[in-house]
Amino acid sequence: MITIGYSLIAVLAAACLVFAARAYLNEPNKMLLLILCPTSLLWFDSFVIAMGQYVGEGTLLLSATYIRYTAHWLMLPLLFIVAGMILRGADFKFASSKYVMGAFCFVAVFFMIEDVRHIFIVDFYPACYEETLRYVTRVPVGQACYPELEGLGTPVPPFAPILLTMILLVIGIAIWVKHKWPWLTVGCVIMFLAAQPTSIGPILSNAGEPFFTFALTLAAIKFGSKPKKETSLQ
Repeated sequence: MITIGYSLIAVLAAACLVFAARAYLNEPNKMLLLILCPTSLLWFDSFVIAMGQYVGEGTLLLSATYIRYTAHWLMLPLLFIVAGMILRGADFKFASSKYVMGAFCFVAVFFMIEDVRHIFIVDFYPACYEETLRYVTRVPVGQACYPELEGLGTPVPPFAPILLTMILLVIGIAIWVKHKWPWLTVGCVIMFLAAQPTSIGPILSNAGEPFFTFALTLAAIKFGSKPKKETSLQ
């Protein structure tokens, strides 16, 4: 059942990718382009966990794990820049300052460097829950495939995702008040609720990501599109 859940999440994440790509092709804007970067492999994260039991331990699953962790650590921080661009697009005057956007860009680059370095210094260990098999940087208690691995490894705190969600939640609330548009707030709240620690692995957190991404894409469409020029009737 857990595998089916991850498979469904992968499908939802793939649907978010298609939605964002079609929106970009229909009316390109820089926000959507940046969103497409982490969204391009969002589906892969859950897919790798879903296929783990069929692939088994070894080079293939470990290589896929390196890809999904690297993509997450390297591309997720780009959404900090999107957050600043949404503020600008929503007509918050202070966000038009180059220093404000510079701050968002600085935070993005900081976390890209800070997080992606872990790929060179951490080791991955197999973790099992129900029928699922995945590689992790630290084996959670109760999810060890072998007793001697329980608790082994180095945890990598998710500072970037937490800070990003908090910033976007504040932005979402401000947009809700200013524009009566609640959907970014709704997506962030769902993500916060889904990301709470559980004993069943990251499935709830993974399930929250498509809803978060969909809400962010809607915000990029609404506040990133240039207003169409009015054409006068002859």
